[in-house]
Amino acid sequence: MMTELRDKQLAWLNHITEATGLTITEIARAAGLHPSTLTRFRYADKSGHSLTSSTVHKIEMATRVAAYDTGRPKISALLQPEASPFLPSDDGNPLELALRTIAGRSQSVTLWKLETDSLSAIGYPRNMIVAVDADATPRNGDAVCAQRPGFRRQTQDLIFRVYRAPYLLSASDRTAPEAPEIIDNETTLIIGVIVGGFTLRDRN
Repeated sequence: MMTELRDKQLAWLNHITEATGLTITEIARAAGLHPSTLTRFRYADKSGHSLTSSTVHKIEMATRVAAYDTGRPKISALLQPEASPFLPSDDGNPLELALRTIAGRSQSVTLWKLETDSLSAIGYPRNMIVAVDADATPRNGDAVCAQRPGFRRQTQDLIFRVYRAPYLLSASDRTAPEAPEIIDNETTLIIGVIVGGFTLRDRN
């Protein structure tokens, strides 16, 4: 029985690595595990041990791949950015032109299109255009833009969270809460405060 469970877990990990391009070490880092937890399990465990339910849950939360699911198509959610720079169209839309003017005149405000549900519970849903002010001082409860170490070495991820000192928290009304991020102002730090949000009519 133990061997059957272990085989399922190995197949699951193999599926995640093949679908995302991440290494076992990168998956462990994303899940908040010591890298040896997975490398030892995959390559050096001669006793046939399986991963604990807690470890499996952490991997599920980090990769968004349900336990032992190996039948889905290529996974991209883990590697998707949480936002993309807002690029106004050239069709003369007055609101888009106004947003472009505001951002252009400011040295500290940038515009982003959210590609995440991490702030949907507090009024910033996916596809909303948000204005991020790098000069604003974050207060508890503010929606903020931050950076954290990426799943791959020497990379940084841009994330959007709620600031609750000293943590960054997700606030989604569509998905389970993500693990809190601790602000250390070295590798994980706030780079701007969301000072406004705009929902535009679908161009299609």
